[in-house]
Amino acid sequence: MNRKRKKKSFRYQLMRATSIFVIVPLILFLILFQGIKKIIVERYSESAKQSVQATADNIDYTLRDVENMSNSILMNHELLQLIKEGKRQQFVSILNSYFNSSFNIEGIYTITSLEYNYVGANLKAGINSIPIEELDRTSGEIVWFPTREQEVQILSGNVKKNYFIMGRKIIDVSSLDELGYMSIMLDDSVVREIYSNIKEESSEVLIFDLDGKVISSTNGDHKTISRWNNYMKTIFDDTSTGYIDYKEDGKDYVAIYSSLNHNNWRIVKIIPQSILYKEVNAIQLFTLVGSLLLLSFMLLLAFLYSKNITQPITRMIMQMKEIEGGNLKVKVDTNVNNELDELGTSFNHMVTKIEYLMEEVVSAERNKNELELEVLHAQINPHFLYNTLNTIRWMAKIKNESSISDAIVALVRLLRVSISLDKNKITLKEEIDYIENYILIQRLRFNQSFEINYNIKEEHKNLNLPKLILQPIVENSLIYGYEDEENEATLKIDIFTQDVDGDIEIIIEDNGPGIDDKTLENIFKYEKNINKFSKVGLNNVNQRIKMYFGDDYGIFIKSNIGKGTKVIIRIPNNT
Repeated sequence: MNRKRKKKSFRYQLMRATSIFVIVPLILFLILFQGIKKIIVERYSESAKQSVQATADNIDYTLRDVENMSNSILMNHELLQLIKEGKRQQFVSILNSYFNSSFNIEGIYTITSLEYNYVGANLKAGINSIPIEELDRTSGEIVWFPTREQEVQILSGNVKKNYFIMGRKIIDVSSLDELGYMSIMLDDSVVREIYSNIKEESSEVLIFDLDGKVISSTNGDHKTISRWNNYMKTIFDDTSTGYIDYKEDGKDYVAIYSSLNHNNWRIVKIIPQSILYKEVNAIQLFTLVGSLLLLSFMLLLAFLYSKNITQPITRMIMQMKEIEGGNLKVKVDTNVNNELDELGTSFNHMVTKIEYLMEEVVSAERNKNELELEVLHAQINPHFLYNTLNTIRWMAKIKNESSISDAIVALVRLLRVSISLDKNKITLKEEIDYIENYILIQRLRFNQSFEINYNIKEEHKNLNLPKLILQPIVENSLIYGYEDEENEATLKIDIFTQDVDGDIEIIIEDNGPGIDDKTLENIFKYEKNINKFSKVGLNNVNQRIKMYFGDDYGIFIKSNIGKGTKVIIRIPNNT
């Protein structure tokens, strides 16, 4: 027995060799593709880094433009002289000319001996909008402050906006006299418009400071990002442009960052790897699917080729086994025009010789076999039908005949229950499974023009009951439901359970034409009607329930003409 298990057929060996010749190069190709994918990913990452770097440069340019304006104001000796001379109107007029020369800034605000003055947006905070306390700690250099929310007064009310604030002291460079404070407001939307061009699907762009506080973001969220605690040091230690990979909530992300030349701020673009490398992943998927299709095609060719080679051998083996089983009339026929023909001819001569020597014994055995064969043909039973249908099912599945395959599977399952002679009782769940397979077959017959719903309580599914008691009733609903061919309404069948006085009722209810009173009175008496429902089947179900559970249990039928029929099966609760 062990040696037989270790035997490998010629066809198996041929298929294995072919598979190795196909799979090994395919694996090498996939390994090579991984290297190519790594290069492509690096190119994609480098391109993304360059776009973030370019955006950082554009933001720096915008901030530098504001700084240049502040330098120009401080170098304007006429403006500084107006402050010293207390000429407020002329001072504000010059500030206004600076304001009108830039499209980006929202306003210029000063505190001098001329008190608080501004041009541009009217901030509700007024003088408090200028960070005087922080500027007092400086020596006149430019200071950029993170975005702050300000209320802007307009005719219809107040509007909240976020502003970048550039602040500095107003110092006369010739005398080094401190004349006051100045701040220039830059709307956050100006910066967001610059980096919005690098935002992609499901991505997020942020600017944050050394403390991890968001200064500006595409979604307007300015909270501190705690999730960056593990990566903050890496990002701030690297003053160039780079990227890091990280995982959050089970998803892989890429954070591409670059430095701004103001206050050591960082701009970061966060994007899921699946989006950043979407095209690469598509190429990988296409390659993988193509490889699998190629593998399948090559294996199919190998299968067909091996079949062509081994089929004569297999046929010869089967014929020899048939002769080994006692059928000496079979002749080995290879018909391949090679050495197998010589082998078959020699074997046929040997069989003829044996047949001649054993003619009388074989004749007696033949008679005996013929009698036994007739008995076997007369004993075709559900077991044989079960096995045959299983074979047909696989043939249908191979040919992609899914509806035929599904119908045969359902019928095989019905037969499996039918031939389980040693099992007289099954659970309600198993009975429902049987009904589902029966319905699958009936849907093919009725073109799926009916509905069936199950509402079986969970605690009732393990209920024990005689097998095959629901199918005759469901069949009745279908037959009576389609008796009136002119009725175009969809037939509906509901199967559900309920608790009644300690017992359980299984109810099969339909919206068919109903059963008249005369038929209802005699439904347990008449013999089988081949065109309608089997009364014998219904009576059998009723009698079996009473036999198992007593005369208090069985089938009860309620029906209304034109409205439908309700069949109630009452059994004790034995779960």
